[in-house]
Amino acid sequence: MAYKNILVHLDQTDRSQTRFDLALDLAKRQQSRLSTYYATSMPYLVQGAEKQHRDQVQAACEEQAAQAGVDFAWISEDETMAHQSLIARVDYQAFFADLTLVGQPGTDAGPPPAPPRDLPEKMILTSGHPVLTIPFAGNFQKIGTRVMIAWRSGRASARAVFDALPILAQAEAVHLLTFASSSSERAQGETTLKKLAGFLALHGAEATTEARLISDIGFGDALLNRAAEEGTDLLVAGGALPSAPAPMAGQLLKEMTVPVLMSS
Repeated sequence: MAYKNILVHLDQTDRSQTRFDLALDLAKRQQSRLSTYYATSMPYLVQGAEKQHRDQVQAACEEQAAQAGVDFAWISEDETMAHQSLIARVDYQAFFADLTLVGQPGTDAGPPPAPPRDLPEKMILTSGHPVLTIPFAGNFQKIGTRVMIAWRSGRASARAVFDALPILAQAEAVHLLTFASSSSERAQGETTLKKLAGFLALHGAEATTEARLISDIGFGDALLNRAAEEGTDLLVAGGALPSAPAPMAGQLLKEMTVPVLMSS
């Protein structure tokens, strides 16, 4: 099992090149096509300096992909969709990809053409496919060599784990983590993680498990702390569902310190 088409969203922000580099490396390891879509919140800015920059980005991406030996596709902006929001346009491209990489909007993101602050969160809810968000800060050489799965029994976590299987099968280390607020919850968590580890083993991914009892710290903060302690370079977690708010998912998307793959 492997991804066949990985989509990366590029724009005029400083971290755009970082997203492309990470997506290119992942596509090479997955032997996947890399589809690249350059789009801003104001698609009519395709003339003059903006168009020149876009053409330069395309040429550079094509050259990098050729040197890496990766099947590459540049997706041109569809003029018939130019009136739609950036989220709707990236969503449309994500319908035809196994995985989409987007950037976490920076805290200093301004008005258009800067991406909307809720781009990752909205895409997780509406694209129908997994979304891998790259933090606006931090240096990352690879994605998915040391993976942590934040497990909470339910549809969102199960979907995220399944969608991450191609990465998990290639990972050097996979750590399954669940939190509990009582001893009984912890015991149940240990049982569930053992079942999850058995499922992953069938897909070629060996995993360690940890059911952690916490009482003096929020789940979101505890998760980010453990990810740092484990040297994690990818966090897999369930996203919010349309009918079920997920405070921890929202916190992760705002405070992430490592790339996060989410599904809902």
